[in-house]
Amino acid sequence: MEARVENGLIRIVIADDHGLVRDGLKALLKRRDDMEVVGEAATGRAALELVERCRPDVAILDVMMPQVDGIEAARRITRNGTTRVLGLTAQVTGGVIGRAQEAGILGILAKECTFDELIDAVRTVAQGQMYLCTKTRSIMAENYRCCLNGEAPGDDSSLDDQERLLVQLLAEGKTVGQIALRLNRSPKTIDARRRKTMAKLGIDSVAELTKYAIRVGLTSVE
Repeated sequence: MEARVENGLIRIVIADDHGLVRDGLKALLKRRDDMEVVGEAATGRAALELVERCRPDVAILDVMMPQVDGIEAARRITRNGTTRVLGLTAQVTGGVIGRAQEAGILGILAKECTFDELIDAVRTVAQGQMYLCTKTRSIMAENYRCCLNGEAPGDDSSLDDQERLLVQLLAEGKTVGQIALRLNRSPKTIDARRRKTMAKLGIDSVAELTKYAIRVGLTSVE
């Protein structure tokens, strides 16, 4: 299938809540003669507005963003337009993979990937084809093996996106106050959500929560 591009250029929008990541991606993509970054956003909501305005060929979306997260943004983008979505994530888990595919995300790329893999992913997704990075394929294969053997896959599929982000931040040592500030919520709301999430997982301490987060790939903290 030929790439759906005009004038030989793949027009790209980047959305990530970390400015350093956006700047790095933009600098890398600008090196390619067949790619053009037409806009960038720091939230999922801003990404939706940007895609509506710019109509890019590919939207590179961080899976975990404030306000509207990358997966929900992708669901709306793929439902209402022709832009293809490449999902970028720091933590590749079975739950993330499943939700991303359900939302219509064509490519799933770990943030630890190489520059060459990023370029391959953008070009593949622009052609309307699926791209799964090495880590994603490995997790999918392991979950398939577990299903064949009647084992429960070690993923985070029981959590929703907000719970997943909360567990990640707690496991990385963030306090309730710091998390509240980042997510623009009150400390009381965050603490209530923390207790509810821990109860849902059957976990009684932050130490156990950290072990869980490491096991399912939500954080690399040791």
